[in-house]
Amino acid sequence: MAGVASAVLRYCDATQCGYYRYIQGTSMAAPHATGVAALIVSRFGREDASGLTLSPGRVEDVLTSTAANRACPNPPLQTYVPVGRSPEFDALCVGTAEFNGFYGYGVVDAYAAVTER
Repeated sequence: MAGVASAVLRYCDATQCGYYRYIQGTSMAAPHATGVAALIVSRFGREDASGLTLSPGRVEDVLTSTAANRACPNPPLQTYVPVGRSPEFDALCVGTAEFNGFYGYGVVDAYAAVTER
């Protein structure tokens, strides 16, 4: 695929190199959001017979209300042709900084979530 190598970053120190690539999507975000949800339960949950618990609605409220707003990119149409994908992979972001098709309610903020009052 032409152009894919340009999306890979190389970092080297005196003894070794690492290669990194920026990727995104629900499969990338879900483990992070799940971890923050667990932190929310550990911070605000209550002990009961089954262990530490907090209602799913409360977890959702904390997660969404403390997320950092993120507006659609400019331009809102993201095309992946330069990295070797065909135009059907293009995506159009629609919505506001408070809620849009790319970032939903925003970017999960673990610190804000566990310090929320």
